[in-house]
Amino acid sequence: MKESILQVVESLRGLPDGLVLMIISILPMFGIRGGMTASYFLETPVVKAVFYCIAGNFIPVPFIFAFGRKLKDIFKRKHIFEKAITSLEEKASRRDAMIKKYGFLGIVLFIALPLPGTGAYMGTFIASISSMTVKNAISAIICGMLLSGCIMAGLVSIF
Repeated sequence: MKESILQVVESLRGLPDGLVLMIISILPMFGIRGGMTASYFLETPVVKAVFYCIAGNFIPVPFIFAFGRKLKDIFKRKHIFEKAITSLEEKASRRDAMIKKYGFLGIVLFIALPLPGTGAYMGTFIASISSMTVKNAISAIICGMLLSGCIMAGLVSIF
C-alpha cells in the first residue's frame, strides 16, 4: 500500500498538500488510512492532515447514502456487474448483523477500524441499506471518520 500511496503523491506533486490528502482520502482503496499515510510523506501537521483526510473521505458519503440502493439495483441488472454487486451485498449483509446488534456504535467502529474492507464507503453503503435514520447514520459516519483519523494519526506518529 505504501508504494501505491507514494506513486499517487508523486503524480500529484505541485498541488497543495491539503488537496493531495483530500484526493487520496476520497479514493476507496485508500480512504483515511491512505491519506494519513500520505501525510507522513508530505510532513503535514497531524491536526491539519486529519481535517483534510476526513473532508476528502466525506465527499462521497451523501452520494453513496442517497443513491446506494438505486445504484446497487441498476448495476445488479447488468450481467457484467452482477457478481461484484452480489458479493458486495453479501459483505454488507454479514456486517449488517453487527450494525443491527450495535446500531450507532456498530457503524462508528466499522468505519473507525483501519482494516481492509472497512471504512466510510462500505459503512455508508451498509447504513444506506439498513433501517438507520439519515441523521443517525451521518452522525455515526462522521464519528467513525474522526476516530479513524485519530487512530491513524497515532499509528503514523509511532512510525
